[in-house]
Amino acid sequence: PAPRETEADHTGNIRTLDRQLKERVFLTLKTASERTASGIPRWTLPSTLVSNEETLLDAAKRAVADSVGEDLKLWCPSNTPMAVNYRVYNSKSLSSDFCENYYGEKIFYFRVQWDSGDVSESALEKNGEKEYGWLTRKEIVEKVEGERGVHQAKFFHYML
Repeated sequence: PAPRETEADHTGNIRTLDRQLKERVFLTLKTASERTASGIPRWTLPSTLVSNEETLLDAAKRAVADSVGEDLKLWCPSNTPMAVNYRVYNSKSLSSDFCENYYGEKIFYFRVQWDSGDVSESALEKNGEKEYGWLTRKEIVEKVEGERGVHQAKFFHYML
């Protein structure tokens, strides 16, 4: 049998699917659209806002395609979200007009699986994204805990 530890594991290359073959890996982006309280881009899963004409699943597929290009093909085992998180807006950092109309947002998470293809570096650059990685659950939880705290890290631990 082939070894389960690859060159990417030894070099720390997180930009390849050829790593951590013993575990699942998840596409994660360090994006400017998601920022820490101090304004630093943070690690997150691909996301987007849902338009009126599309289903939640279509929006999830579009989020990945918009972020990393059309080359990455996904398979969706279900039309229903696997988790939902509710983010309450911070009224100190948003305008009072906005806070009068919106209390927060619901974030739906879908389980999608890699089918074929890979991340397009040119699509990432076009969207202003620079960093991405195929991270294990443990790696994501560590990054989320450092950026958002223990509560959100626990959510990601149980969701993934």
